Amino acid sequence: YHFDRQETDHIARADPARHPELHRLRTKLADLGEPAWLEEGWVRPTPEAMARRTIACWSERVGLAVEDLLALPADRPLIAEGPGFFPEAILPLLTSPRQAIVLVPSEAFKRASHDQRGKSERGGRTSDPIRYRRNHIQRDLLMAEHYRRGARGAGLPLIEVDGSRTAEEVATVVAAHYEPQRLVPLTESMPRHERRAAGQRGQRG
Repeated sequence: YHFDRQETDHIARADPARHPELHRLRTKLADLGEPAWLEEGWVRPTPEAMARRTIACWSERVGLAVEDLLALPADRPLIAEGPGFFPEAILPLLTSPRQAIVLVPSEAFKRASHDQRGKSERGGRTSDPIRYRRNHIQRDLLMAEHYRRGARGAGLPLIEVDGSRTAEEVATVVAAHYEPQRLVPLTESMPRHERRAAGQRGQRG
């Protein structure tokens, strides 16, 4: 399950009461359109404000991701990955720290991968492409530090991705982390009242 790929769907499903920040983002996107949103959302604010907004929106999306996961077949192992699964957001869903692992880029790796992945291309449509790029990278570095603090506070394992290992080598480390344990169905790691509600949704489906 790829968290990133569900962004458009999650924004469309945002409920004003349950997801106020996500709903506010949807309203701005609808009112401004992409060109104006690139200015307001990526050029004008400080990286700190951008990081706070992103953390708030992605944290609200975790509940929508859980709904997605509960709708998937439960007869096979499942890995959910993506930048919105903050340690503090997923900790209540875990029965063991071995059910999660946090990957965080080093600053040098983040700066290099930003350009390699073409993340600044949209900035070319703004009034200040240099500021867009600087804000984007600095926001991502602030987010990386948020993951580090969260992982330490939650007691979750953390891998620093700095380019010294290939993607295949990192994948091997991640696979070894999960290998020894019994994979627990998501519903088993939820509070009892949520498990009951999930079961009722499944029966209706």
